[in-house]
Amino acid sequence: MTSQSIAEACVLHVFCKQTQKYLNQLKMGALAELAGDEKNGEGSRTFVFTNEGHTLGNALKTIIARYPEVDFCGYTIPHPTEQKLHFRIQSHRDRAIDILKRGLEDLEGLCDHTIVTFEKEMADFNAVKVDNT
Repeated sequence: MTSQSIAEACVLHVFCKQTQKYLNQLKMGALAELAGDEKNGEGSRTFVFTNEGHTLGNALKTIIARYPEVDFCGYTIPHPTEQKLHFRIQSHRDRAIDILKRGLEDLEGLCDHTIVTFEKEMADFNAVKVDNT
């Protein structure tokens, strides 16, 4: 096991905690939305994540874009000096907020699975290493 893979596991753990934070903000109604989407119905929204970038944007977009009810899903970083991520969802059937919640929950589940798998493999590796010494 390399120090790089251990560092990657630590980053993933932090990423999982951030995903949980956004799920909690959604439950409290504290996640910001860009103005101007009201006339497009509940299926179209642009959400604003602060202190986020391509890591969250790309992972979440990859998950949500695969949902059959989603017509469009994408994100932008408005300006490199701004620590904001604009995340856009358009759906013909469901509310965008519900799709975002589902996407964050699926991303959290993926992170949890990856951490459990990594920890199991790490334990197996260390057990073999001890046996060989």
